[in-house]
Amino acid sequence: MFKNIVKLFLILSVSINLYAQSGFSQEHLVSVSPDNLATFVTNDTSIEIEFDLNIDENSIKKNTIVLKREIESTKNVKVDGTTTMKNATTLIFIPDEPLLNAKYNVKVKKIRLQDFSNENKTKFQKYAQKICSYFYDDVKKCFLYRYACSIKTKEIKYSFSVEDIQVQVVSLTLNKSNIQLNENNETDINVTARYDDNSTQDVTQDVEWIMSNNSIISIVNNKITPLGEGTTTLQAKYNKQTSTQIQITVYKEINGYKLPPEPDPTINNSTLLGIDSNDNGVRDDVEIYVIKRFAQDLEFPKTKTAIAMQYAWASQKILENPFIETKQIMSNAIGCKFYWIRQKSKTLTVFEAVQFGVKHRIYDSKVKDIIFNTRVRIERKFEYNNALSGQIFQGKEKTIDMCQININEIGE
Repeated sequence: MFKNIVKLFLILSVSINLYAQSGFSQEHLVSVSPDNLATFVTNDTSIEIEFDLNIDENSIKKNTIVLKREIESTKNVKVDGTTTMKNATTLIFIPDEPLLNAKYNVKVKKIRLQDFSNENKTKFQKYAQKICSYFYDDVKKCFLYRYACSIKTKEIKYSFSVEDIQVQVVSLTLNKSNIQLNENNETDINVTARYDDNSTQDVTQDVEWIMSNNSIISIVNNKITPLGEGTTTLQAKYNKQTSTQIQITVYKEINGYKLPPEPDPTINNSTLLGIDSNDNGVRDDVEIYVIKRFAQDLEFPKTKTAIAMQYAWASQKILENPFIETKQIMSNAIGCKFYWIRQKSKTLTVFEAVQFGVKHRIYDSKVKDIIFNTRVRIERKFEYNNALSGQIFQGKEKTIDMCQININEIGE
């Protein structure tokens, strides 16, 4: 009785072992991945079955490889995915979604392999080859010969567990903060990922770029190329992490003068002082006009730009404070212009000096129309004129001290 029990136990043990390793020891099987001994399988894994012979494509079906996830107290859940051939000798199953941390059961159904080698051919294979040679130049295309040379695999069953220990991204860092970029230049930008094990990696090529305005710049690889004047925000996104936001401003430059972004007319004219994005005391639309008009002048471009910008700055002060206290600011702006004209016309006759002044007028009606371009701003200018009316002012000698910028050092 005892011997019979021992025999039964041995039979059951062998049966269980064969089931666990079903098909593993079969001929022509090279490897399975991941196998039942694999540890720390990541959740982006796929199932690969490799043989040492070519696989007959016609024997591959949608469910040739079946993957199921074990769930406690419930029926195993089938994992959706696609079974294809990775190459001539390897089957691959790619899950539709990353695998969860769990135990998985793999079932690989029987398929056919093709053995066209000339060694140890059976009589049937030799017969099929001879018959097919009458009809085919390449006997491998003959169904009879392919059938004769096919080898059926054994079913494979095994299990593995997913335990994804991949390091996780905890932060993204851009190598630049806010960027000011000339419209004719390019610049590089890089993104570094920091992982939960404190390691870092350059992930610039793999990030998704998020911009508030796609018409300002484009990014290819790690190079930022301007598309148009203006401002946009920029962030990098990678593995569900997002970097801090930076601002990129693309500007025009004329003869070394950096133009502020073209302001929205409605917003710019909706307030008395308008938009002054670079905070230099001159409204952006006025500054753009001055630079475009004077910085490209054939004669004295830098001097004229400096004098015009001082006048625009003084005019902005009038809008802020249209009272007599602002008189000295405007007097200096006007005095700087006359100081320059006198310096340039010292050797000229009176007539020539007048002609020089007319030719190089700076505070003409066009400049004033740009500065005082709304009803509220014009009314503010009238308030200033009224504050000055009836007052007596003594003329002062025009000196270089009246100029905000030392125009003698400009070299024109």
